[in-house]
Amino acid sequence: MATEERITYCRICEPLCGLVATVEDGTLVRLRPDKDHPLSQGFACPKGIAMAEIQNDPDRVTHPLRRTKTGTFETVTWDAALDDIGARLKRIIKDRGGSAVGWYLGNPSAFSYSHPIWVKGFMDAIGSPNLFSAGSQDVHNRFVASEFLYGSPVVVPIQLVVVGAAMP
Repeated sequence: MATEERITYCRICEPLCGLVATVEDGTLVRLRPDKDHPLSQGFACPKGIAMAEIQNDPDRVTHPLRRTKTGTFETVTWDAALDDIGARLKRIIKDRGGSAVGWYLGNPSAFSYSHPIWVKGFMDAIGSPNLFSAGSQDVHNRFVASEFLYGSPVVVPIQLVVVGAAMP
């Protein structure tokens, strides 16, 4: 049995805590906080550490499923699933208008700079104002402050510290 320790990080939320992954014969078997990570310094929440169990859960969905008339699920191809979703979405927009569609942007995509921009463009294109995100619970204040200070909610300033500059 080949066992490896791999340095990685959690992708659930914004802090991106450092983790050490134990991999046996190509299978993730354990995650633990990385004490040598420069930011999280050995801390990781229970959700991040539990990802090994979620990754290996025998009931984890790893391919598209479609509900049958009997209420069970059958495996379908990605092409079939996306075609079905696209057809249903077109029908909803045609019959009820774009505002019949809503999008909830959750973690970790809500913490990406590019995903919210793409989703906003998509929702504008179908004519829906119904865009909701985890940001309203976690970091919406950052977007509001950026709107007030810089004129756009997606401008996120990066702090700069200058060391060794002469003071007047």
